[in-house]
Amino acid sequence: MYILGISIDHNSTACLLKDGEIVGCVSEERFSRIKNHWGVPLKAINYLLTSNNIKLSEVDYIAVDDICGINRGNPDKRKQALESITKKSKSQRFLSKIAYNFPRFFDFYYNSVKTYKRNILKNQSRLLIKELSTILNYPERKILIVDHHLAHAFSTCSNLKQKTLVLTLDGQSNEFCSAVSIYDGKNFKIISRSNKKASLGFLYTMITIFLGMRPNEHEFKVMGLAPYAKKDKVNEVYQKFKKIIWLEDLEFKSKFDMFFFENFFEKELKFTRFDNIAGAVQKLVEELTMDWVRNAIKKTGIHNVALCGGVFMNVKANQRILELPEVTNLFVMPSCSDESNAIGSCFYGYKKYCETNNIPFNTQPIKDLYLGPEYGNEYIENIIKTKNLKQKYKIRKIKEINKEVAKLLADGKIVARCSGKSEWGARALGNRSILSNATNMETIKILNETIKDRDFWMPFTPSILDKFAKRYFVNPKGVFAPYMCITFESTKQARKDIPAAMHTYDQTLRPQVVTKEYNPDYYKIIEEFSRLTGRGGILNTSFNLHGEPNVLTPEDAIHTVENSDLKYLAMGNYLFEKLE
Repeated sequence: MYILGISIDHNSTACLLKDGEIVGCVSEERFSRIKNHWGVPLKAINYLLTSNNIKLSEVDYIAVDDICGINRGNPDKRKQALESITKKSKSQRFLSKIAYNFPRFFDFYYNSVKTYKRNILKNQSRLLIKELSTILNYPERKILIVDHHLAHAFSTCSNLKQKTLVLTLDGQSNEFCSAVSIYDGKNFKIISRSNKKASLGFLYTMITIFLGMRPNEHEFKVMGLAPYAKKDKVNEVYQKFKKIIWLEDLEFKSKFDMFFFENFFEKELKFTRFDNIAGAVQKLVEELTMDWVRNAIKKTGIHNVALCGGVFMNVKANQRILELPEVTNLFVMPSCSDESNAIGSCFYGYKKYCETNNIPFNTQPIKDLYLGPEYGNEYIENIIKTKNLKQKYKIRKIKEINKEVAKLLADGKIVARCSGKSEWGARALGNRSILSNATNMETIKILNETIKDRDFWMPFTPSILDKFAKRYFVNPKGVFAPYMCITFESTKQARKDIPAAMHTYDQTLRPQVVTKEYNPDYYKIIEEFSRLTGRGGILNTSFNLHGEPNVLTPEDAIHTVENSDLKYLAMGNYLFEKLE
């Protein structure tokens, strides 16, 4: 039994489920090399079918997130997305002024066309089914359309083993920006939704734009900048934000539609320091999401919580939620922006299949996230020959390559790694990573200036052996943290051993706890590094050039090395050393 789940919004992704288990998931950007590729993920779908030796006709259902229609144009929509918000038409600018200055009148207008808009959405869903059927040559009757926030919720279900509150929060779907659900092991019962006009996620995106960064891409930079702001100055701006968006029980409310935020920015925030704005919007997200979770627990009496949706890519907010005394257990969906809806759509389609065929809905938990392509030694050997790489690199085939990588790291070298199955999602988890010794703070400058071209304030992250977790970060509730989804307070030992792999100002860290079960080869690297140095963690950052997707293939890896100051590359059993 196979279900194919797809998301065709920004960072389009395909996922394959076999008999209740996710067997593959990969985003189209890794193949197309277009960051946040938008459109039907044809190459990702082809990989999933080919690698599992099946045809599309053998797939029982295709399930797709309903958020947008088919994109037949440019798959790189970053510039267009930015212009749609910042370069509005005359009618949009007029509506913007009405929304800001006369919000009640605007609400009347909005509500008056709601029914009309819902009919349009129904037509869009029918059109989406028809177009997908044509593009993929697949029967319309076997294509399922999944509500956006329900897809977010379903993405968490395989990892929930008891009755759980599931909260989803993002920029927007067709109508809503959030949902609160109760999952009982079989079904989701939605108990609250918030209208997308009161979108906390969209507010954060608008702030990202007005600070000169890319929407749906650089929000994490705002989060990284926030701790540097002075608390008293942050509070002044925070008080202004509180007047325009707030929480009533489980529902977000706003003074005006967040899509028309620019009027507020011009009147209230112009000439306000950039770091104070970043600090204030981060504080707003933390405080509102904490209150939201508290209210949901109080209303339902359920203390197990799961989070999904783009807002919960905010690892600092996740930390604050975990620290709430009301929260007993917390699961944050890895890479929980819209790319996770391909997974949620798979589980939704699987549930539909189980109901139709009267069989138990029995999902297997998502574990290590290594769900993409793998390239072996034979493939690498062919590239070495066809690209004449021995002219540019000293290349050695090493039986115990993991020990050799560990030795280089212990000697202070920076090593890129492209080995094993590629990771799904936004976080590099060791198989497509740039690795270095996290003790030397000079490493940060080298990585930022000669390899990654990153903003100076952005923190790096550590990969930590499971047996060193308690030594390096404070985790009183014992939450398993293998996905870089949550920040934690660091310990004194961490600040001594791995200072380059934490936020340099507030000294929190966003760990990847590495287990032998999830990634035995990567585990061996860090274990050998620990034997050589006494330290149980290394610095891990994504293997890509600034603005490009993370590498997927050995060809991508070579391209990245040749266009940066990287010197060492480990692929399969081969170690490449760039010649001077």
